[in-house]
Parts: sequence; C-alpha cells; structure tokens
Amino acid sequence: ILRNSDPYSYVLYLWRNRPSIVIGRNQNPWKECNLALMAERDVVLARRSSGGGAVYHDLGNTNYTVVMPREAFTRDMCAEMVARALQASDIPAYVNARHDVAVDGLKISGSAFKLTKQRAFHHGTMLIGADLTRLHGCLKSQAHDCIDAKGVASVPSPVVNLRDYSLSLDHSSFCDAVLRQFANTFAPPGEVTVVDTASDQRTVDERCRIQTWDWLYGQTPEFTHRLHRSFAWATVFATVTARHGRITDVSIGTAKSALQPPPGSRLLFADVAARLKGVRYHPSDINECLLSVINSDSPRASELCDWLISNLSYNTISSA
Repeated sequence: ILRNSDPYSYVLYLWRNRPSIVIGRNQNPWKECNLALMAERDVVLARRSSGGGAVYHDLGNTNYTVVMPREAFTRDMCAEMVARALQASDIPAYVNARHDVAVDGLKISGSAFKLTKQRAFHHGTMLIGADLTRLHGCLKSQAHDCIDAKGVASVPSPVVNLRDYSLSLDHSSFCDAVLRQFANTFAPPGEVTVVDTASDQRTVDERCRIQTWDWLYGQTPEFTHRLHRSFAWATVFATVTARHGRITDVSIGTAKSALQPPPGSRLLFADVAARLKGVRYHPSDINECLLSVINSDSPRASELCDWLISNLSYNTISSA
C-alpha cells in the first residue's frame, strides 16, 4: 500500500493477526523475545518495516495503518483520530508524550512510523480484548542481559484492554468508529472507498516475504552474545558476534588469571571458533557445523559444543 497507492491519497487499513510478537525493523529478536516460550504457546514472530518496539498481537487486538502524503504527516495526527473515535464511545482516551493512545495512564495503543520521499504511514495497535496472560513472559528474553545489540530496545509500558472500559466495544464496532473518524478527518463526504486486499497478488507476495528467515532474523543489526561457564576442567568465556543473522566473529578462551587449561584446549577453542564463523544463527546450522566435534572422542569438546549450542540456539524459533 505504501509503495503502490496514489502519493496524494489517504488510506486506512484495518487488520488483525493470530497470536504474535511483532518487533520493529531494527530490533533483535534474540534480545527482545523469549522465542522458546513463544513456540510453546504457539505465538509466532513477525517483523514490521517500521521502527519502534515490540508489541503483542492476537485476535483481541485490532491494528490500524494510515498511509498519507508525507507533507501532511505528523506523529500525533492519526493517534488523535483514534482517540476521538474512542471518545465518541465514552472512553476517555488521549495521546501521551510517546504518541501512544492511553486511558488513565495505561497504554491501549502503541505507535510506529515509516517515512519515504512522498509517503508516510502510521501503524497503531488497539488492545480490545487481548489475551494478556498469553503475552506474559514472551517479551522477556532469557538472553537479554547477555546480548549487546545495536538495534532499538523496547520500552515496556503498563497496558490495559478496552474491555475494562466498555463491554460493548469489539473489533467490528472499533473499526466502524475509526472509519467514521477517518472519513471526517481526511476524506470529503462520500469519497471513502472500502476494498478487501486479502486476495491481491501483491499482498500475497508480501505476506510470503515477511515470513522468511531472512526477514525475521536476517534483518537483525549487528549484535554480540557474551557467555561464560565453569566446567570441571576450566572456566570458559565465549564472545559471538553476528550480523544479518550470520556469525561473523567468535572468541573462546579462559580467564587470563586462571590456571592453564588442559593441553589441547586452545586448539579446540580455535577449531570451534573457526567452524562457527559464517554460520547462520540458527539451531540446525549451529548444530550441524559442530556435529563432528561433538562426536569426537574428546569429552571436553563435546561439553564445550553442547554448551554453545544450547545457549546460542535455545532462544530461537526453528524456521527455514
């Protein structure tokens, strides 16, 4: 829609997702999400093309996107439109300093933006009756404190469902209210056209693209994962750097002040580090590149590789 609509038009797109965590374009899924817990709860990962932090979607959350001429865009314009739609339903909504829609200090709608030369869009969520218990824990990565990332970090905010303020509000009535405000704000009377894009081939192609590993994980900016563990034979430190979802550098060693590690340890560290370079940051790829080391006759080698595999891939949803 952003790329193919009339550059002077105003477009409102209303949509919902199955249970999912949606991260911003430049975020790190390994740092932001507990991907293993998401897999257990059947919560999928998605990455949007706009910036901002991670948000939770399900069928109790309605999303709106407004695409407009860039010259007309302001960060609060569309959020204020949605707040007015809620106020018309006697919900005391307002736009806060972070451009989110809130009620009584609690966030009900987050915002994200994207600007091009001629166009701009505003993504917004609306928590109507989302399953917040299913969300709990999904945005708390076990590796969060071990990863130094260049991407954008999420800013947690207390949230609430609109159902706490209106039992009659649902997806359909919210969409109708926002559509009315959209028409009042951006369209002359009688000039709103409603279309369904679900079967449009460009929509189908884009849906396929954003489900690929290269988009979900390969888009991740450079990050460094730092690990350490005390084995019976040595305390080992590992630093693994990855960019665009592939490992670019690995350093494995022991503390300088520690006793000398067992003979052959330095050669083992160097061999494992060399094998990991260039490998996709993905469970099957990491396991495959270290398989021959794991199956060697060295217990230390097996211990080291098992530790690296479990820590580098435990927090990843397996996808092709």
